[in-house]
Amino acid sequence: MWGSPAVLAVALALEVLDRPREWNGYFVSRLIPPSAHPVALIYKAASRLVKRGATLRNALLVALFVLAPSLALYMLQSAIGSGLWQTVAEAYLLKLAFSESHILYPCWSAYSRDSCPRGVVQQFVRRDLATASCPHVASACIETAAESFVDSFVSPLFWYILLGLPGAWAQRIANTLDGLIGFRDWGKSGAPAAYLDTALNWIPARLSAGVILASALLLGLRPDLSPLRGNRMESKNARWPISAVAGALAVRLEKPGIYAVGRGPLPDVESVRRALKLLALSCTIYSLFALGLMFI
Repeated sequence: MWGSPAVLAVALALEVLDRPREWNGYFVSRLIPPSAHPVALIYKAASRLVKRGATLRNALLVALFVLAPSLALYMLQSAIGSGLWQTVAEAYLLKLAFSESHILYPCWSAYSRDSCPRGVVQQFVRRDLATASCPHVASACIETAAESFVDSFVSPLFWYILLGLPGAWAQRIANTLDGLIGFRDWGKSGAPAAYLDTALNWIPARLSAGVILASALLLGLRPDLSPLRGNRMESKNARWPISAVAGALAVRLEKPGIYAVGRGPLPDVESVRRALKLLALSCTIYSLFALGLMFI
């Protein structure tokens, strides 16, 4: 089973409408309480069941959390038909599986009011920004927006095109579980989620770099491709969009003591704005590409 171009078009329209007045007041999220969002429910349920050191247990839980909802969505997608309201309902379920606006709008709004919105950016990163310099806060904002472009936009739509709602939600759930246990301090017990997320995002991550670089050319920029080569970031997927943005903007994106990508200076407020515009255009280009591919 594959995705529907009509459903994808409606879901992307919902993404365009998802303009919050405040950083957490989204159009789509107002239709259900944020605490009842499927991603939030899956995260809460999984966090109570997974255990450090229990590799087999966690592997079985990852399989259960990914396969059970995917099977249910497959049956639902097969049963609901293709009428107008069915298309809208499916599009809403797809929209819940992806969003780049949840990063772009909060950061854009925050940097419009404050040159160093440490508190807002902290919402989206695991590193402690309490004592981070303003350029490092800006770097964190750009990095998380670039990584989210893959995890929360390119990849779920990629899998929707191939496998319909089950594909989009399998990726979304795997990424959610990776964000829960897929870290080095979990050791082998976090590996099932980490490896599955890496596999599902492998192609989308590399595709995202191409889209970002194409968007940079359309904006009249001359991307430096060197950050894409020899990048030693631990994440095999995040390195691609982060390196592409760093090369496009000629800035250095840095997590102190862990990695530094790019050969320019650390980003400032204007760099953040340029990065968010670049990623917004990248979302538009990828959306048009996905729709065109499906209609063809």
